[in-house]
Amino acid sequence: MPGIDHEMPLELIRNRPETAVELLRCAKRIELPPFAAARVESADSTQPSPIEFRADSVVVLRDETGAALMAVIVEVQQGRDAGKRFSWPVYVTTLRSQHKCDTALLVICPDRATARWCERTIHLGPSGTITPLAIDPGCIPLITDPDQARASPELAVLSAVAHPEEAEDGPALEAMLAGLKTLDQEQRTLYLNYVFSSLPEVTIKRLKEMVSIIRDFEDLGKKYFSHWVAEGEIKAIFNVLDARGLEISDDARERIRRCENPDQLIDWVRKAAVVTSADDLFNE
Repeated sequence: MPGIDHEMPLELIRNRPETAVELLRCAKRIELPPFAAARVESADSTQPSPIEFRADSVVVLRDETGAALMAVIVEVQQGRDAGKRFSWPVYVTTLRSQHKCDTALLVICPDRATARWCERTIHLGPSGTITPLAIDPGCIPLITDPDQARASPELAVLSAVAHPEEAEDGPALEAMLAGLKTLDQEQRTLYLNYVFSSLPEVTIKRLKEMVSIIRDFEDLGKKYFSHWVAEGEIKAIFNVLDARGLEISDDARERIRRCENPDQLIDWVRKAAVVTSADDLFNE
């Protein structure tokens, strides 16, 4: 999945366990029982033996009384791993035994080829089989409705990352930002950093413009806007010095690159046009 690393999908699900449920419903068309709560619970499937089995994450759906209705094992699989064909059945059967309920194995994959391998039925022998429910980017719905994004901000984040070309058009990014508005600043920053690190440059540029002008993102926008201004001014300093044929020492280059103060950088841009050496930038 474009830009989807091992940890972030799990972080999204840990922050909002219902995300795993939505993936099952939207991506795999799985009918789930009505439930009162979805909780991330112990992922330990270890049996009394020298081998430890621990799933990436486990979400348990419970009714009003706290009784388990369904357990969802969530795995993020970056490529083929033959060992999973043996450990995954352990996760399923152990969690089923622990919670006394139906158990689903949801595997999030970076591409269709990996998903095809993961979703192959695992034959346990003459007595039964287990079939993982694998999801690749093409399975994740494209969310362009702000109301849907507000209801499921984590799913909106996954949607934007899974559909970078469609996101470039704008509505998917607008919907995602509407969803992020419902979260606290720490989560906004975490998710936005993830999106920025996952999308292609042309889409990132569009998203930067949106973040900079949205009122609800004033603090966050200032943070990112300052960063973008700094990047541009640093590049301008180097370009001016290079154009004038001035040598830039390693120390001077590092000092310029480490500066995060836009006002200071703008001052150095002006000085770069008149100084006789790069080191003179730092003279008062």
